[in-house]
Amino acid sequence: MLHFICLILLASGFIVAQEKHLLCRTTDMELFYNSCGSSTETFFFEVEPCYLNGFSKWNGTIFWIPKRDLTFLRVILTLRHKTKKVIEWRHVACTGEDDEYTYCGALKGETINTTVRMSGDKVNIPMGKYTATLKGYSGHSEADLFVCVNFTLILKKEPAYNFR
Repeated sequence: MLHFICLILLASGFIVAQEKHLLCRTTDMELFYNSCGSSTETFFFEVEPCYLNGFSKWNGTIFWIPKRDLTFLRVILTLRHKTKKVIEWRHVACTGEDDEYTYCGALKGETINTTVRMSGDKVNIPMGKYTATLKGYSGHSEADLFVCVNFTLILKKEPAYNFR
């Protein structure tokens, strides 16, 4: 489920401005994003289908032109409900050796265009407003931040999954 939340929070949108943009609106949820860094990184992520109910598998498409080489990529996703931290997910996506993702090793300015399959687990997620921050680092230091995105997820009803 954590992968699903992470990926649906990245649902389609270009990250180029500080203002909030609508990514997805369905009968059960609304999703908005805005950049939280000074970067004008060209980054697009789309998840299909763009809603929770009835699905446990999704396709994610990534289009990205990084402003740094992707020999090393560390990602941190923090999800909050009201003021309480719900999840903090840390993942080293690229290490420079035997990486599983096709975009690892991409050079600065090189276009990354790939599709990945995702799946989620059934969990109870209460209705309400959630905020998330996704940060990508090209190194181990906070100074190596090069992608930062804030998300607002409003769940209007609790998801009902159809797992097969």
